[in-house]
Amino acid sequence: MILDDNLITIENGDLTEATITGEPIALNSFQKPGRMGPIPFFVGVIGEDAAGGTSITIKLQQSDSESGSYSDVPGSSLTVALADMVTGKNIGWRFLPTGLTKPWFKVVSTQTGTFTAGKLFAGVTVEDHLPYEEGMYIDAGVVKG
Repeated sequence: MILDDNLITIENGDLTEATITGEPIALNSFQKPGRMGPIPFFVGVIGEDAAGGTSITIKLQQSDSESGSYSDVPGSSLTVALADMVTGKNIGWRFLPTGLTKPWFKVVSTQTGTFTAGKLFAGVTVEDHLPYEEGMYIDAGVVKG
């Protein structure tokens, strides 16, 4: 996956904290970022699987300027159970949602329960992160997994 530092909102967000607030990302070259075709986005646990807590709620917030007042993007709140929080799996949006209409946005994560391990990552990516899953790999005519 190719990454640009300017397009990462959360890098190594510690899930043992009660809330993680990402850095603002500028998509100010778009009139309405969520309506500009699919913009790949990845939110996932990195390094090691999450442990301890019960779930996290992640949401997108947007603003007209980097230091402006941020409000929730309509329909962008997702709750992810601990069982789904494994390393490398996209637990967020595959593409930025159409409700994102302002040029600045960030991700906010609120943890439920007491997490003992796990780091969160969130950012715009160059390509769609959709790795093979069980039963999708064929070797010499035999389905693996």
